[in-house]
Amino acid sequence: MIRLDDIIARLEQLRKESSSADDEQTGEISGWRDRIDGIDQILLALLNERSRTANKIGHIKNESQLPIYVPEREKQVLLNVLGGNDGPLNDEAVRRLFERIIDETRSQERQQFQAQKRQKKGGPNK
Repeated sequence: MIRLDDIIARLEQLRKESSSADDEQTGEISGWRDRIDGIDQILLALLNERSRTANKIGHIKNESQLPIYVPEREKQVLLNVLGGNDGPLNDEAVRRLFERIIDETRSQERQQFQAQKRQKKGGPNK
């Protein structure tokens, strides 16, 4: 598992590399593809960390018999990310991406809690 501090350090390194690469106006596509591959790994690590964190919140909600879906919280999350958006993705693109991330996380929580209920009842774990 990648630590968040390591991710932040890698992002800072990528930004510095991008600034110097922009200055050079290089036409080397392989270096840019390597950069995208690195960014993709960072995104994957962050998405998985976000999912783990959301699942912990979901567990707390489940134990406290609170609803999994809270529309006001989703609105807060979207406003938070949109407020931090400095492009080049426009706000609608960011909204769609985060709505999908939230939807997938909620789906994972539902599956996890359904499996836990089946285990408690002694049923199959599928």
